[in-house]
Amino acid sequence: MPERGSAESLFWKALLVLAVLGVVYINLQLVLLALVAVVLAAAILPLADAGKKRRIPRVVTVLAVYLVGLGILAMLVTMLVPVVSEQASLLVARLPQFRLTLNGWITSAQAFLGRFGSSHRPLELPDIGPEQVTPVLQALVERSVRATRGLLTGLFAGVMVLFLAGYIVVDRKRLAEGLVRFVPRARRERVSHISAEVLRRMGGYIRGQFIVSAIGAMILWVGLALVGFEAPLLIGVLAGALNFVPYLGSSISLILAILLALNGSFFTLIGVLVVFGVEQFLEGHFLVPYFTGRQVELHPLAVLAALIVGANLAGILGALVAVPVAAGIDAILLEAYVKPMEGKSLK
Repeated sequence: MPERGSAESLFWKALLVLAVLGVVYINLQLVLLALVAVVLAAAILPLADAGKKRRIPRVVTVLAVYLVGLGILAMLVTMLVPVVSEQASLLVARLPQFRLTLNGWITSAQAFLGRFGSSHRPLELPDIGPEQVTPVLQALVERSVRATRGLLTGLFAGVMVLFLAGYIVVDRKRLAEGLVRFVPRARRERVSHISAEVLRRMGGYIRGQFIVSAIGAMILWVGLALVGFEAPLLIGVLAGALNFVPYLGSSISLILAILLALNGSFFTLIGVLVVFGVEQFLEGHFLVPYFTGRQVELHPLAVLAALIVGANLAGILGALVAVPVAAGIDAILLEAYVKPMEGKSLK
């Protein structure tokens, strides 16, 4: 056996890490689904523990969380499908008016610049109407039909994730006892402490992000309604749903809100920008630091880097689990390496 800390020991450890990374890369989709299940279980565990103290079985807590989640999803779909259908039809019908409005702004800007001696060639946007949009929509429908098998596979994967997450929550004690047997007795207490910290950060991120998304959606809904925007519910719910991936929900909902506001008055457009600015200020300075920042304990640059890496590796699913996984890795490094080294340096 190689001595601990020797070059041979470090070599075998590095080789083991590379082998694990290779297996993860080959089975990336399965690993991502397992991570989603673990993160979801981490978010439910505190609720199950609190229910257990009140003699509520863990399986009842899990089923209650799933039923509430599915009920909210069904309610949102029922509310949004008519709104989305109506707004999509209006958006397609108003595309020619959008073109005229934008061309008018361009002409006014060129005329204003011409007062100062600047000469520009006339610039106009190409025709945009139902005739130009129809082929694009047809191509999207064809791709959607071809993706039906992928949808069924995704549905099956979602059911398996829910089942696995529920199993982890319900059978947590026995799973922990089985896994800790692979750890030397002298390190079991330390490993249990690190595992609890990892789950705390992962679950805290999901719970905090849920609260932040809900409050952000309410702010946008009420604010856009006050400025006379025609689809405040659609934008609010869209921003809240996509906000589980940081920076994604606000960006997409802002672009859509601007497109819908272009056919209204200039003051409506300014109102939309002001409402989004206020929401981003409140989210960045109060909501995220209080509900999410204290749980994740990651620098914003680390969050952004995790999102980029996760999105490049596995798209939306990778971006969804990137931040909680990064928080878990940070907890492991902090508890297993940084704190012990700081303790040795103090001695």
